[in-house]
Amino acid sequence: MGLAASQGRLLLLTARKSDLEYRAQEISQRRLILATELETVCSKYARATANRQMKITMRVKMSEGNQTQTKNLTYKNLIDFGRNDDGTGNSIYRIKNSRGQVVVSDASELPKTASAAGYQGDGVNVKVEGNRAIVSGTDKNGNDVHVEYVVDSKISDSAETENYFQEGLRNGKFIIEQLTSLDPSGNQNLGENGEAVGTWNAVGWSGMSEIQDNCYTDDDATAQAEYQSASARVQAQDKKLETDQKQIETQHKAVETEFESVQKVIQSNIENSFKMFS
Repeated sequence: MGLAASQGRLLLLTARKSDLEYRAQEISQRRLILATELETVCSKYARATANRQMKITMRVKMSEGNQTQTKNLTYKNLIDFGRNDDGTGNSIYRIKNSRGQVVVSDASELPKTASAAGYQGDGVNVKVEGNRAIVSGTDKNGNDVHVEYVVDSKISDSAETENYFQEGLRNGKFIIEQLTSLDPSGNQNLGENGEAVGTWNAVGWSGMSEIQDNCYTDDDATAQAEYQSASARVQAQDKKLETDQKQIETQHKAVETEFESVQKVIQSNIENSFKMFS
């Protein structure tokens, strides 16, 4: 092979090497994307099989006797649970956020009077401004009162917001408070005339026997089927790319071998040329 022909062949092999290396990088990138996709599939499956559902056992009147019914724990169900047995009256439960504000789902739920907020006494005033209400003053027991109410529409009952409310209870973003005449030590709160006076005390949802937090398994079968299908698809694609990558590596090795051989031929031609004119 002449020097010019060898040089031309070397250029072709150089181009071939570059093309194979580019294809190898492209396949590596596609395999990386598949790995990320598989990780997403696994994470989704893990969430679906580890998710939990909070339930609340509520009293319902049926015929002559009182019976109970278990429902998903939502803001509305918790508030209704704290009303009278006939579903009337103010609830003995309310929700506070991590800022100490009382949270309601709609502006219509903002208290307009002190009694609606669970406070007694002419010294307690309520000021409502848009989606906010301020309850302040002194109750009939002489206690200072200053509570801010805010609207958080995300706790309104819907499939999208149910988890938001429940997760808020689990992670401490929301706290349940109960209106009771007992203080945290179990002693009766009494007013000036010896009557029982209600106060708001924080209660842990985990300590309420009416609330259960169990694994939600209704969607496990669907999640497993989706996981197996997606996982098989990703692994099949990755296996094909792995085969293509091995073929490219074999071709690249062959090209490199020929590249080195042609380089030796060119080097030999150059050395022979110099010997001829020396």
